[in-house]
Order: sequence, then C-alpha cells, then structure tokens
Amino acid sequence: MKLKLRTRTESQSPEDSNTKKRVTAAEMYQVQDSYVRFNQKDHMGSQMIWDADAAEERAKLKVKQRHLMDKGRHGFDATSWSLDSAANSLLNLMDFSKNRPDSRATAWQTKVEPAPTGRPKTTAKEASQIVRKAAHLFGADQVGFADLDRRWVYSHYFDAETKKDYPIKFSDEPGYEQYDQPIRLDDGTRVIPKEMQHVVVLLHEWGKDVEGTEHAPSLLTEGLSTLAYARMAPTLWMLAEFIRGLGYNAIPAANDTGLSIPMAVDAGLGQLGRHGLLINPKVGARCRISKIITDLPLEASGAVDSGITEFCNACLRCVPKCGTGAITKGIRSFEPLDESNATGVLSWKVDAKKCMTFQNRVGTTCSTCVRMCSWTKPPRRVYAIPRFFIRNFRWRWLNKSWVWLDGAFGHGKFDKKAGEFWA
Repeated sequence: MKLKLRTRTESQSPEDSNTKKRVTAAEMYQVQDSYVRFNQKDHMGSQMIWDADAAEERAKLKVKQRHLMDKGRHGFDATSWSLDSAANSLLNLMDFSKNRPDSRATAWQTKVEPAPTGRPKTTAKEASQIVRKAAHLFGADQVGFADLDRRWVYSHYFDAETKKDYPIKFSDEPGYEQYDQPIRLDDGTRVIPKEMQHVVVLLHEWGKDVEGTEHAPSLLTEGLSTLAYARMAPTLWMLAEFIRGLGYNAIPAANDTGLSIPMAVDAGLGQLGRHGLLINPKVGARCRISKIITDLPLEASGAVDSGITEFCNACLRCVPKCGTGAITKGIRSFEPLDESNATGVLSWKVDAKKCMTFQNRVGTTCSTCVRMCSWTKPPRRVYAIPRFFIRNFRWRWLNKSWVWLDGAFGHGKFDKKAGEFWA
C-alpha cells in the first residue's frame, strides 16, 4: 500500500516525524527576544558596493595582488592566477553570484515541468533520503536538513544594481497572503510562501584534504575557495530543479537570502568558530555553504554539539595570525561591534572592517584563520581520537593539550614552497 504524504500538522509516529526534542541554533547561541532579522545591506560584502569608502578600500586588493605577482611572491604565480580565473569562468558562464538572490543560477522560479505523476507519496524521512542521495549525485560533499527559522532569513536583500535594499516578506504577513509561489513584486519586495518551512543545507569542501589551505594567504588558496563556489553553483541549481520536478517550490541561495551559518548549525553540519566561520567536525572551516528553502516536507537534523565552542574557548590559534586583530581573544558577547554583526546572539564577533583591511594588505581573501584552525585536518583516522575527547569531555586543560600537540606537530606552519602544490 502506498504511503500518503503527510504534513507536520497531521498525526505521525515519532519515527516518521522526528518529534523528539531537537536543539536549535537559536537555543545553542541563546538568541535574545530583542533579535531582529539581519539586513543584507549591512553585510561587509554589500557595504563594499554601496559605501564609497569601503569600495575605495576594497580596490586596494587587486592593486596589491598585481604587485605581489610582479614580485613573484609564492602563491601569486601564473598557475595560481589561472586556477582562480578558471573557477570564476564557470561562475560567469552561469551568471552565478554568491550574494545576489534570484539570479540565473539561483532563480526563485523556473519553467521546469513537474513529474506528470504528481508529487511522490512519501514520508518526510523518505523524502530526506531521496534529496540527500540526489544532492550527493549532483556534487555536494555533505547534506543536512533543518526546519526554517525565519530569524535567519534576511529582513531585506541587497540589490547590487540599484544599490538599495528591499524587504523579504512571508505570505502570512498582512498584504501578502495571496502568494503561493516565491516571487519578486514590482516594488522590489520578495515574498516567500508560508508553506516553505524546510531547508536543505549543502557543504562543498575547497581543496582536496587540506592542500591549498596550507598556502594561505595566497591567490592559490583563493582559487580553491572560488572553485568550491564553482562546484556549488551547478549542484545548487540542479538540486533546486530536482525538488521542483517533484512538484514543490525551491529557493536556492548561496550567501544571499539568509544567514548560511545558523542554517547549517540547525542542519547538524557544525558550529560557529571563534573566527566567525562554520566549523564542520569533519573538514573544519574548509567548506562553503549553500541552502535551498522549500515546502517539501523533510526530516530536520537538529543542531549537534560537538564540543567546538569549548574548544574554541581554549584554542586561540587563529587570533595571533590575524594581522589586524579582527578575531577577538575575548569571550562571546551579545553586543555587535558594528552594523556588520548581528545583535542579540551569543557569539564571537569578528571585526569585518579589520578583516577586509587585512585581506587588502595580503592581496587575497586571506583564509589564514582557516589555515591555522585546529579543525583544518586531512581525513585521517588518527584525528578521530582528539575529536572524540573534544566532543565528550569539555575539559579546558585537555583542549589546551590538543592545541599544544597541534602546534608541536607543525600544523599551520608557514613553510610551503612555490610549486609544491602542483608537484
């Protein structure tokens, strides 16, 4: 007998509905009632477009990059340049922007025809298994599922062409009840149907094992990071089309539409690190995040506490190598440093302006903090031992011991020579 597709409001067994208590990112980071949705205009990547001072500062990066290439600096040779350019060429071909919603490769609607047999009759658990398999087939390295927490959706998206921000609304808000498909209105407002309550979160690693990461900060490392986006773009596009083929709505997004890190935390894919990046227990911060908001019922994973917060409290390895002090050595706080930080969330706040200044100084998007992070490790079984203790024993002295061993074995040491990557 075929199973009927059921929504979360209908009667389900605990096995089908995954009704056991799940921890959320909002609970893990003690989000205050005063929290308001973040405006994408305040993101440093957007400020570089509409703020003249930030744009002028960012222009220094390419100048510095050319200077380092002329000097023959390690990681700024022709092969590094070509790697980054080749990865960017695919993004340009697909008209893919990391920060722009509803572009060609992240369209909120398409003309794809849903399956003539109609929506599949399946449970949320079965649908999750199908989507996970499809995501891996299309190129994702890791996949997680979450219930959509609207707090992580931007209050406004930023349009780079008009240099203005426009609201993102839901169809259960007054004046938008008639919309049952994601849409952009004539005044620029975007509307997400209230039924779109689920999120698929995808991770794409950059580099193989940790190669390339060891060369940060260089154009070589930036090229591998760009390559992760180039791998992400077709995966995101195809998976969104796959979901639409099943008869459901899908909003694919990279850094646009909403905050990627808390969605990834909700999907069980990691925790927030001191350096302001997602730390995935398997690959550390060496990954890029994308997501798809959908009305396809999926089985949420729930946030997973892997002991990363306690470890970051003890570690501090990323702090001294940040040349402008953008990463704090202090405790987590609810208070933002400036408008580029979300307020009302207990987290380490990274100074985005200082981070940008250091990127301009080294001529790339840097990633030194990823290089130094103790979670940036190749996939070897031996690392399962410290991860087990970090996850199950939150002792500061033990975490300090792992950090000391990490340094003693030379992790993150700046000793790479030109040409080693291509050998």
